[in-house]
Formats: sequence, C-alpha cells, structure tokens
Amino acid sequence: MSAHSQAGRVALEQKDYDRAIASFRQHLRVYPKDYHTWDLLAIAYYFSGQPRRALRYLKFVEGNAQSSTNYLYQGLCYEALAPSRFDSLDTTDLLRAKQYFAIAAQRYSDDEAARATIELAILEYNARNKAAARHWLTRYLQKFPRGGFAGEAVRLLESIRDNIWLGTLQGTKKPDMEQALFRYNRLSLGPLPHYWFVQGGYQYSEVAGQEPKEGGEISASDNRSVAMLANAGVGIGPIRQGETTVFAGYTYKQSWDSNSDRLSRWADSPIDLDSFPFQADLLLRRHQVYGDFRREFGGKFFVGVFGRMEFARAGSTYFPSADSPIFRQTLNQGQTQLLIPWMGMVYAEHFRTLIYAYMNKQINFNSPELSSKSYDFGLSSNNPTMSLGLSQVIDWPQFDAVVDIEIFRYEFIYNDPWLDYQRQGAFIGVEQDPIKNWTIAGIAGYYQDNYVFPRVRSYSCSTVNNNGEPTLTARTPLGCARTDTGTLFQLGLYWNRTQFQRISALLQYISNDNPEQREFNQTVKNIQLMYTWAFPSVRRVSRFVDRFADAAFTKGGR
Repeated sequence: MSAHSQAGRVALEQKDYDRAIASFRQHLRVYPKDYHTWDLLAIAYYFSGQPRRALRYLKFVEGNAQSSTNYLYQGLCYEALAPSRFDSLDTTDLLRAKQYFAIAAQRYSDDEAARATIELAILEYNARNKAAARHWLTRYLQKFPRGGFAGEAVRLLESIRDNIWLGTLQGTKKPDMEQALFRYNRLSLGPLPHYWFVQGGYQYSEVAGQEPKEGGEISASDNRSVAMLANAGVGIGPIRQGETTVFAGYTYKQSWDSNSDRLSRWADSPIDLDSFPFQADLLLRRHQVYGDFRREFGGKFFVGVFGRMEFARAGSTYFPSADSPIFRQTLNQGQTQLLIPWMGMVYAEHFRTLIYAYMNKQINFNSPELSSKSYDFGLSSNNPTMSLGLSQVIDWPQFDAVVDIEIFRYEFIYNDPWLDYQRQGAFIGVEQDPIKNWTIAGIAGYYQDNYVFPRVRSYSCSTVNNNGEPTLTARTPLGCARTDTGTLFQLGLYWNRTQFQRISALLQYISNDNPEQREFNQTVKNIQLMYTWAFPSVRRVSRFVDRFADAAFTKGGR
C-alpha cells in the first residue's frame, strides 16, 4: 500500500471524494494491477455523482477483481443511471442492476453481498413482484439473520403476507448526479445550478384565407413563407432553499423570414446579392427576461408566480438589406408583459392540478390599436375581468407517458374596442417515449372566440346566401354578431441523440372557421425542423424553453 493509496482511503472515509480520486489515480499510475484500488477509485467516482465514469473503471477490472465490491457497485451504478421510476423495471439499466446484485448476493457472504441482497429485494418490492421480493428478503434473513437490515426485511415480509404495500422504498442512497453535472461536466458554466441552450432550424408556413371584395363577395388568398430560426438562452436555477424554489433567465429568439416572391426572384438570379431572399427587413428578434418563484406546503400544495418581459425588434444593423437604405435600421416592434400567479396540488403520486390567472399585456408600437391585455381590474371600465385556466397533468411512468389536459377562458381587450373578444376552449397534450432516445408528442385543441361588439355590414350578415352565392342586395346597415371557432392539431417527433443534443420535427395545423362570415376563415400549416444543443440536458431545458416561449396562444389556436 503506497502513501497515495493510504491517503485515498482516508479521503474516501472522510467523504472527500475529489481528494480520494486524485490520490487513487496517482497510485494507479505506479501500480496499474492493483485491482482493488481500481474498485475504490470507482467507488469515489460513484459517490461524487459520476456513476457512468465509475462503471467504466468497474468494467475495466471486472474479470480480474471478481469481488463482491465490484459487482455490488456495478449494480448501484446501473440503478443510478436508470430512470427514477421504480415501477418501470423493464428498462435495460435496471435489468442489469438486478443482474449484478444477484451475482454479489449468490456468490458471496460478506457485507457487500448483504447490501446487494437487500437492494435487490427493495427493487422487486417497489415493482410489486411478490414472489421475487419474498425470495430475496427470505434469503437475506437466512444468510444474515443479525444483519443491519434484518428488522426491515421482517417488516417487508409481513407487509407482503398481509398484502399491504408500504409505498415506494429507498434502498442505498443514490449519489447527487445533478450536483456532479455542474461541478465536473465540461459543458457546465459553473458549480451553481444553471442551464443554457442554442437552437437552429428551418420553418415552412402556409396560410390560406379569404379576402372580402366589393359587393359582399369574397375570394381566396394564399401566402407561403420560409424562415431560418435561431434561439439561445441562459438561466440560473432551480435554486432551492427549504420549500422555496427560484429560477430566472434570459432568452433570445430570432426568425429570419422570406416569402415566395423573394425566393422566385433569387431563383432567377442566384448570384445577385441584391436578390438574396433573406433580407434584414424581415428579421424579427425577441429578447426576453423571466423569473419564476414557487413554494411548497406539506409536499402536496404549491403556490407560485411566473413573470416575463419581452422586447421585439425588426431589422438589424449587422445584416443590412441590399434592397434599399430605408431598411437598414432597427425598429422597435412591440413589448410583452406576462404575469401568471398560480396554485396547485399533487395527489396520488402521479396527478397534478393547477389553476392560474393569465395576465398578459402586449404593446404594438407600429399599430397601437392592436395593443391588448387579458385582464381589467375595473380601472378602465365598469366590468372587471380576468383570464383563467385549469390544468390537469397525469404522469403514467409505466408507459413513459405524460398527459396534460387544460381548459381556459381568456379575455382580450384592445385599444380598439371593436377587436375585443372572449376566448374559451380546451386542449389535450400527450408525450410518450416509445423507444429509447425517441419522444413523440401531440396536441389537439378547440376554442371559440366571441367578439364583444357586432360588426356593421351594409349587406346580409352572411357572406353568402342559402345557394352559396354572394349576397348583393343593399340593406340598412346591420349589426352582425361574430363568433369564430378553431381547432389545433400538432405532432412532434424528437430524437434525443445524446443527453445534450436533440433533432426534432414539428407539424402543426390550425383552422379558424366562421360559417356565416367566411372572410374570417383561415388555415395555417407549419413545418419546423430544429437542432438543439443544451445543458444540463435537452429534456430539462426544453421544458423551460417551451414554457417561457408562452405557448398559450398557440395552444388556443393562434
């Protein structure tokens, strides 16, 4: 035993895992065939929160070490790497964990074998596998009748006999992999909890609608466009202090649009820079800062508030337009202020209910009459209003699926009162992992918009008569109520290439319908391809990105 080996053992006992790792590595440079120290090095990596790296060293000496320590910690590493869903034991990592626990339990009779036996029994117990759990608990009591887990084994056997399950049990305490990710991963920006992402992609959009013509007629309109997308963001959190959680961040979203006319002109003269289809006048950029605060009460009840501020700008001095000097400027387009106070509860482990107020204010600098808000406290009118929503989330870990059902009622109040309307509707979203590294998600929604003030028409309220022909007979101006209905269908396919990379494809179809006033009929089709690079994982960051992008209007059908 070298001085470095002894120092590593002392550091390991003191739970100074970084120092233990450094000492063991120095020792192994001189004594590479000290297989037990390889096991100790792996144990230090495991407890430092790096089970994947620990597994690498355990595999390296498995054939030479052949010890209960090696097999026990291989099982613990696989268990730590598996999804944190104990009732999903058909995953590859958990099957391997059970395999290595069984080897240690059957071949050896030392302390590591005892731990492997009880760990395997708890896994089977959590999966409600009665026979297997009873087998390993009985085996533990036979081999280790005075072991440290004997009392727990007796208690579990009694619960199985009485068919009274004690809930999900925790075996060996798992390492803090999240803290290790921030401390050791090369993509981390620092030791504090944080996240970042960058995205690049392409979008094709097709909008088909109706245009009113003189004499009450309408005609079809069609518009196709393409866009290059670029998004990025950075945030800190979640920062947890007791039952309080806080996080905040900044995101940048860029949409660089073009249209069919520009694409056609460029196809005719592909070497002409002035005809390049992506010009700065159609470059829209959004800067957003946001924050989230939530507090837990008793593990079941939660309250919180989410707020964000967004600034939209068109054009760029860095990408000047080749068409005309008048486009070589940056214009402020608008500002969005959003506040969502909410309260919720968790019950039956996999059910979450949330009620929230949607307080959104949009300021349009170019068209002030289109500025709007979704609330009125009675300061500007005699009718206080509030936009509300109710969400129910169901988590089905046995199917690797999450279902989100939401109903909402929003008020939209404009500077031009003729545009005011009430939106009510619902949507259902489903996300499921059919195979490893692949996710499929879908949304289906319905809404109804009731406009507060009627439209004034000099013809019939209906755009067409019963025969489907234009109504041309002049009448006294009428007040025509307007009610639109809409549907949304969205399908997404995501390939999680690694923990940090994702390639996704999104199809979206939105239809706004008004059978009486067909000039308001419109369908929108979007196809989007996106590449995402994120830390600490694409799955975690995608939830932040989607939420902070404020998808309420999209889910509502706009």
